[in-house]
Amino acid sequence: MNYLETVLDSEIDSKKVQQLSGYSYAMFSRLFSILADMSLSEYLRNRRLSLAVNDLKETSEKIIDIAVRYGYDSADAFSAAFKKFHGSTPTQVRSGSAYKVFPPVKLSLKITGGKDMDIRIEKKDAFAVAGLLLEGVDNSQCPALWDKLYSTYSFETLEGLGNGQSYGICTDVKEENLINYMAGYDVTDKKRLKNWDFLS
Repeated sequence: MNYLETVLDSEIDSKKVQQLSGYSYAMFSRLFSILADMSLSEYLRNRRLSLAVNDLKETSEKIIDIAVRYGYDSADAFSAAFKKFHGSTPTQVRSGSAYKVFPPVKLSLKITGGKDMDIRIEKKDAFAVAGLLLEGVDNSQCPALWDKLYSTYSFETLEGLGNGQSYGICTDVKEENLINYMAGYDVTDKKRLKNWDFLS
């Protein structure tokens, strides 16, 4: 986390992240999103927009120079992101308008458990799953998909699709820290899959 604070005005070195954390950059990003309840890219964006306020308030630098420092290609792109986050434009904040403060995240080690867990890796025959699918999302959005599934279909309907077995199916996508995730149930009669997302 200390390293991330040093690169808010530059590019992240993924090899440095791996060296410090012991995880690949992609895995570190995924773990971060689970622990912090936001994606790493969102966290970095919020921190940069928070630091940009200091530059606006304490210096007379041009807005375009501040924008470029924090990774924006133009003053317009920076101003749009800044207003969305702070609720005011850079010019308005420089003139005294209210703004947000987004402090650094502090991660701490918490030890829980201490009980044995029996783990089994099982190879299954081909099967079909019907349900709801979200594409290109982060882990924090998966629980909401189950809520949406159960608010759309009754337990009886879901269990009646097949043997009553539920599945959360996750696949990686090429974009950093994003997944495709399906919340669904085993299905035996594929003819019933009208208006359902379907994986086989």
